[in-house]
Amino acid sequence: MKIAIQLGLAIVAVVLAYFIYTGIQDKIIFQEKAEDRREVVQERLTHIVTAQKTFRGERGRYAANFNELLDFLNNDSLTIIKAIGNVPDTLTEAQAVERGIVIRDTALVPANTIFNAGFPIDSLRIIPFSNGNEFKMKAGVIEKNKVNVNVFEASAKLEDVYNGLNTKNENIDLNDVLKVGSMTEPITTGNW
Repeated sequence: MKIAIQLGLAIVAVVLAYFIYTGIQDKIIFQEKAEDRREVVQERLTHIVTAQKTFRGERGRYAANFNELLDFLNNDSLTIIKAIGNVPDTLTEAQAVERGIVIRDTALVPANTIFNAGFPIDSLRIIPFSNGNEFKMKAGVIEKNKVNVNVFEASAKLEDVYNGLNTKNENIDLNDVLKVGSMTEPITTGNW
């Protein structure tokens, strides 16, 4: 009888050890996958900031939606002003241009050159890992210190970022978002 109890306790101990080990492993694996996904989504949001800043540089405001932003990137040009010549130490650049020492040359380059060749611009709107769901994006104007300021915000719910991962034992609010920009503050940084 004593041996049977010891054998039963040994089996229970092994089963408990297995469940503890797999529970810890599952948490570690989730954390690694979640961090990898967050980094990829953060990088995509950073690309959106780059595109929006470029759009604002040309149009004086941020794009209101992805259709407008992607149309700009795929079909529009950026104005590049190049100064040819050297500005003497005794003059400003404007004075050197005025005297003909420096010549300004204006060139147009495709707007999509802000990204590396082969960058899939049309996927800019898609949240990675989300089965095709799109980032939410909006733009507008706010008043800050009695000055009108252009703002935009692009965001992705954690529900989309963690799509396909088992989050039920994690302390995560899937309605939280990863975002860049703000509709209430003139910033373009992320909330991570």
